Amino acid sequence: METRYEFVTKALRDAIAKGDYPLGSLLPPEIELAERFGVSRSTVRMAMRELQSSGLISRKRSAGTRVEATSPVANSSGFTQALSSIEAVQRFGSETRRDIQAMTEIIADDRLAKKLGCKPGSRWLKISSLRRLPEAPEVPPICWTDVYIAEAVGQKILNRIHGYQGILGNLVEEETGRRIVEIRQDISATGISEALAGPLRAPAGGHALEIRRQYVLAPDTLVEVSISTHPADRFSYNICLRRAVGP
Repeated sequence: METRYEFVTKALRDAIAKGDYPLGSLLPPEIELAERFGVSRSTVRMAMRELQSSGLISRKRSAGTRVEATSPVANSSGFTQALSSIEAVQRFGSETRRDIQAMTEIIADDRLAKKLGCKPGSRWLKISSLRRLPEAPEVPPICWTDVYIAEAVGQKILNRIHGYQGILGNLVEEETGRRIVEIRQDISATGISEALAGPLRAPAGGHALEIRRQYVLAPDTLVEVSISTHPADRFSYNICLRRAVGP
């Protein structure tokens, strides 16, 4: 017998697949859906969690529930992200939990400078953390992330980082009074190092994605770099390309 939660989940999944809620659009608020289906808000919330775990939607308190894919992702135990804007990248940070493992000040040598895309000798605050699904603590971490924040800014936000679950870029913007206007992203294949195998609960040498993001303040100031290692079976990207409509 189909439960109310299963009924709502299926109805919304079918509506997304048919295009009733196009990619990038927002679903109605919980209270409206509860009235429409004649169920409680907690039932709607359970359905939303199921859709989110399938990679169909993303949820953010201040931005609503956004359609991110039109069909469930095969790997629903990991995290799937659709990229179309800076805000889409930031949603990943807002929808996962940061568990800080270490914080240290570091001077970029030639090797690190090349990796970050900065000048050798520049100083950074390095924050190493694991990213987890907030409602599934038993699931292995999604990724290991090293975030590097320019020292001048990093020192000013240092005392606010521990326990802060928002986007570190938001702290950077608040402190500098400037907007992040560009995120430059590179994705490459890599292996899981011996050092990360334990924290990630993944085999050393296993396949992984390495994602480097450079955060740029106007005018063209590199202020933050993040380098994330994602075991291959826990993360995928959905990227929607649309043809420009000519005159």
